Amino acid sequence: MNNLLLVVPVVLYVAVPSLQAQEVDTVAAYYAKGITMEDLRRDLTILASDEYEGRDTGKEGQKMAAAYLREQFMSYGIPPITGVATGSVVEGYYQPVQLVEEVRGTISIRAQDKVLRLKEELFYFSEVLSGNRDVKEMVFIGEGSSSAMTKVSPGSVVLMVEDGESNVLALLSNLRSRSSAATDAGIDVLLVATPRLDGIVEELGHYFGGGRMRLATDEAKPQRPGSQVILVDQSSMDGLLGRRKLASLVKGRTGRKVRTDMVLVHSPQENTVLSENVLAYIEGGDKKEELVVITAHYDHIGEENGEIYNGADDDGSGTVAIMAIAKAFAQAKAEGHGPRRSVLVMPVTAEEKGLLGSKYYSEHPIFPLENTVANLNIDMIGRVDPVHTGSAPYIYVIGSDRLSTELHAINEEANRDHVGLELDYTFNALDDPNRFYFRSDHYNFARKGIPAIFYFSGVHEDYHGPGDTVDKIMFDLLHQRALLTFHTAWILANREDRIVVDGKVD
Repeated sequence: MNNLLLVVPVVLYVAVPSLQAQEVDTVAAYYAKGITMEDLRRDLTILASDEYEGRDTGKEGQKMAAAYLREQFMSYGIPPITGVATGSVVEGYYQPVQLVEEVRGTISIRAQDKVLRLKEELFYFSEVLSGNRDVKEMVFIGEGSSSAMTKVSPGSVVLMVEDGESNVLALLSNLRSRSSAATDAGIDVLLVATPRLDGIVEELGHYFGGGRMRLATDEAKPQRPGSQVILVDQSSMDGLLGRRKLASLVKGRTGRKVRTDMVLVHSPQENTVLSENVLAYIEGGDKKEELVVITAHYDHIGEENGEIYNGADDDGSGTVAIMAIAKAFAQAKAEGHGPRRSVLVMPVTAEEKGLLGSKYYSEHPIFPLENTVANLNIDMIGRVDPVHTGSAPYIYVIGSDRLSTELHAINEEANRDHVGLELDYTFNALDDPNRFYFRSDHYNFARKGIPAIFYFSGVHEDYHGPGDTVDKIMFDLLHQRALLTFHTAWILANREDRIVVDGKVD
């Protein structure tokens, strides 16, 4: 069935060669044949292998992936970018992106000759503490009821106990409510003594797999207001209390003040991380000043607890798709059928850190944004989500009509004439609770007023898990979805008029 979808349009257009549009589509169908499942499988098997260590931003695996992308673009005959007039820094096939990693895990507790450290004797989920805090006195509030918190003086350090009987999900829910109550009461620090810190760390310690990142050009976000909540191993807390143990505190009344001599140490750390967007620029013809940008993020989340998160679908699938699209456009240009508008195929970095690679490009564009016609973005197109198990081949299309109804119509035309997927607009709804429209790299173009499409096959059970591996990729579907992106890009790059922007930026 898939091969028929490719062959039939070619036969039809060769038989009726009279109209220019049909001739253009015939050429498109010819070069679409260069997008093969064999290439997709080969490239993804390499990029999503253990050797690439999950392609974490700034790490060795991501650097290896960038180098592989550059080598492939060179092999397609795509030259490096030179003579950029916008002032953005370009190094051949790379746009350097400088990032700052705000390292997590910087709170410790010191008392006398003891030090309690993250994931050893203490654990927390966010850092609110903005400096060191000498603690000479704590207020003990038993199991930490909201009413007990309201009786504590604002600015206090408060100690409560957690019985360890509820499951981890219930604990998290309780902590959220306790944190909210502590913030409302003006409590500075809430220490939660728990008998099961080891189990909590085992289940939730992966949240501290890496630091938060921001662009070096962005200012650090101010610390959010609220109470600093810290889980502390119960026996370790006993050691800090000296002769007065938790058991004796529990037997007494709540609200008692407990003398102590400890320091909460907050030692923030920032590391500079250098990453790169990778560039494959196919210069256009008579409309070369205008540009179609095609993106997918090639980074993933690296390793956690000794397991490699290969990211075959997220977003190895999108990365190899746009590699194949770059190859097809490069072949067309080499054979005298290059696009009228220029095409920039750009695997972007640091999506998993907050869409940072595409954000950097949108703020430091290599080519003027006012000349950028559209962005086509692919993020996860290699699997089937639970909603579509057993259904016809499909793709979620997000954002196509938000800024340009013409872009929406062109994508439907490309699908109708060349591919035949079911186009699912579920996540394009303005009230989509998942907010996928705002969660991938296309949004950094859309927020600048550039029409964009996000192609997506949905979330599955291996999303952001170690099971996102090449053996689970459905290459026939990946192939079809790549073809839709190619044909839409081909129309955008070759039509006479630039698409009209008739929507509003969200």
